[in-house]
Amino acid sequence: MSSEKDQFQRDLLESVKQMRAGEPARVSVVDTSAATVEISLRLPATVIDRWKATGPGWQSRMAKVLSDVTIG
Repeated sequence: MSSEKDQFQRDLLESVKQMRAGEPARVSVVDTSAATVEISLRLPATVIDRWKATGPGWQSRMAKVLSDVTIG
């Protein structure tokens, strides 16, 4: 979600610059249907290291894997 927030802020700044220049400003749409909740979770350092090694976006990929797990 942070990357969406960062992108929105960049787009907003760009829109302000465009409006000041007298140009039409573009509009960004942020998907709010995928609300997230920040938690604290203790995991082995090796697990986190392996996820981080997969590159940027590892938190989102981890969340996807966890959301696909059927419990019970």
